[in-house]
Amino acid sequence: MALDDAACGKLSLMEPIGYQCNSCGYCKNDETSQRTPNSRGSYYALTKSLCPKVYQMLLDRGWRRSGETLYIPDASRSCCPHYTIRLPASDFTPNRDQRQALNRWNRHVLGEQYSIELTTKYPTSKADKKKANNTFDLIKTIHESEQKYLKTDIHPSAHRFEISLEEDTYSEEKFALFENYQRNVHKEGPDDITRNGFRRFLCNSPLHRHKIDKTKQLGSYHQCYRLDGQLVAMGVLDLLPHAVSAVYFMYHETLEQWSPGKLSALRETALTLEGGYQYYYMGYYIHSCLKMRYKGHYRPQYVLDFISGQWDLLDDEMRTLMEEKKFVSMSCERARKKSQTGSKMALDGNISTRAPEPPKDETKRDNNGDDIPEPEPEQNESATTTTTTSSDPPILHPTPLAAMTSHLPLTSLSMPGILPLANLLSTLDLDTINVYFGARGGGDGGVYEMQDIVSWQTGSPTNPRSLKGNVADFAAAVGVEVVKAVAVDFSPRR
Repeated sequence: MALDDAACGKLSLMEPIGYQCNSCGYCKNDETSQRTPNSRGSYYALTKSLCPKVYQMLLDRGWRRSGETLYIPDASRSCCPHYTIRLPASDFTPNRDQRQALNRWNRHVLGEQYSIELTTKYPTSKADKKKANNTFDLIKTIHESEQKYLKTDIHPSAHRFEISLEEDTYSEEKFALFENYQRNVHKEGPDDITRNGFRRFLCNSPLHRHKIDKTKQLGSYHQCYRLDGQLVAMGVLDLLPHAVSAVYFMYHETLEQWSPGKLSALRETALTLEGGYQYYYMGYYIHSCLKMRYKGHYRPQYVLDFISGQWDLLDDEMRTLMEEKKFVSMSCERARKKSQTGSKMALDGNISTRAPEPPKDETKRDNNGDDIPEPEPEQNESATTTTTTSSDPPILHPTPLAAMTSHLPLTSLSMPGILPLANLLSTLDLDTINVYFGARGGGDGGVYEMQDIVSWQTGSPTNPRSLKGNVADFAAAVGVEVVKAVAVDFSPRR
């Protein structure tokens, strides 16, 4: 299915916020448990209305959402690089631990008496037993203990287990589960756990909820797990044209002994298969954080290369590089190897060398024909460079704080996943980007083009403090396809 087939027809809005640095919760101080300050950088935007098709495109550029906040991390500067990963659900085979967790849960729900009577009244054939020993049927096993799939003519199961996919609306039942999870797992206090925070973070998503092909649901949903009538777990999911994207998962403390994290990942993978979503996105993979490496156990995982936009298998080679380097791009690694091979061949006399041709006029110009000067590094502390290894290219303004306070345009920071300005201007006319000031008389009457704004003409795409520079940074961050599908939102905030 093409992405164009999944468009919902509603207006998608994004409000640029810009590059910001903040504290990191993945590399806390071992002694004080305090977050590392100003060590994580991201480019941010806000949205109050977004088509799942557009969010799919953003996801495949390395973006994620938290409530109405959208962001793409600066993988080259942040202390703990975030990598977008996805699992092709049809290629997934659960490992032994994952299978055992699911089987153990099913036995707990069904109980011994139900299982004995099931085996007696509905015996399994030798062929089916042989097949079960050689292959693991994820879909069948996932539904094995659900109430609606149980036999009704034998002894009742020990517990009543039900799964429902519900709209991501607020309820006191859901908040009670959230409160229990945050208090017991994340050790948060009462002042940190609020109904407004829960609503803002995990309810009433800005994604447009609708169906395609009459049955395939898109938008944000709560996958609710109920045991004997009580809500004991809930997955917050974004269902997109080609993805089930896991936003958050929470569970009641009474469920902890049953490996709820494994159960949710297996169930969400099964939903990906059954719903025809193709890929299961588990959120960012953070190799530098040991507790986040579990995502790599659901194989095969593919990692988005922020530089090339391609997906590479998370294998032992990539893991080794992640141990050695601060940030890994497999396309850069392949280019480096190719360059090293070429250099060796040239030294061996296998490649002829010749004097380089005179440089061409590569002066960059904006849409008005004006020259775009190359930014000069500031001669201060934040203008220093660094490298993660001796073979890596230097990084200008190497920390998130230095990058943020440099006041350079985003397109000059060499942030992975951001289009260089020359590439952007060669494929997009900034004047034609849609801008939204609020509805006029209902509908989408408040949509204009940037060139209709008086102050637009006096700005420069290299000046991030001008309107044109701000929008150029935004377009470079979201990509040409996305910026053509949305309107930049300058309407009053709610």
